[in-house]
Amino acid sequence: MTLRVDKRGAVGWLVFDQPAKKNAISDAMWRAIPPAMEKFDSDPEVRCIVFRGAGTEAFAAGADISEFESVRSDRGAVAQYDDLLDRVLHSIQGSLKPSVAMIYGYCLGGGVEIALACDLRYCGASAQFGVPAARLGLGYNVEGHKRLLETVGHARAREIMFLGRRYGADEALAMGLVQRVLPDGELGRYVDGVIQTLCENAPLAIANTKTVLEEYLKVAGEPDLARMRAAIERCAHSADYIEGRRAFMEKRKPRFTGK
Repeated sequence: MTLRVDKRGAVGWLVFDQPAKKNAISDAMWRAIPPAMEKFDSDPEVRCIVFRGAGTEAFAAGADISEFESVRSDRGAVAQYDDLLDRVLHSIQGSLKPSVAMIYGYCLGGGVEIALACDLRYCGASAQFGVPAARLGLGYNVEGHKRLLETVGHARAREIMFLGRRYGADEALAMGLVQRVLPDGELGRYVDGVIQTLCENAPLAIANTKTVLEEYLKVAGEPDLARMRAAIERCAHSADYIEGRRAFMEKRKPRFTGK
């Protein structure tokens, strides 16, 4: 299994570590993501979660195509694989902790799905994005289509999926696929700053926003107003809300605890 799962201080890291295959995501790697997310979700010390690829050549060049004959070769296998992908994406999207995709080089197919499931996406100038499903005769899954549509709109989503071509970092920024492009040598430092801000900001306030946004974005059913109101109330009655007000009045930096 070549997914590295590390906790460094208040940050959970998931690193696709298969550089010989440009960090292509194997079946074992897909399966390791939900339990890793569950572990970080249940750890009160973890404030944010970061996905990246080992090295700087690739974030993830899609699913490991060498496994397709064994894991996506018939109708039943395809259905099981799509169910697995849905579990993976929902484990990232449904987390109450903010997630960041730090992208160098190739971000293709399944790599794009992972990046889109994250809350924030920052890439180096070397980044290349694409979904080659139409070139492989592959039926891209529902959740992947949904997140792509939400992020870039239906016109861009159609072009990305129909043509299967690659997009450079500047094109990805222009269509909203990423939030910012940095020179490769500056990406790590910039993402470190984002991580620090996420770790310093109020966890319950971030969780509240994630709850509200994901309720409006979910694929089926009406937004759960009770769940959203409960998240807002939890913030309103939290020690962090008191700390935030006091810090503002005292002109100092707040110290949030997530309580």
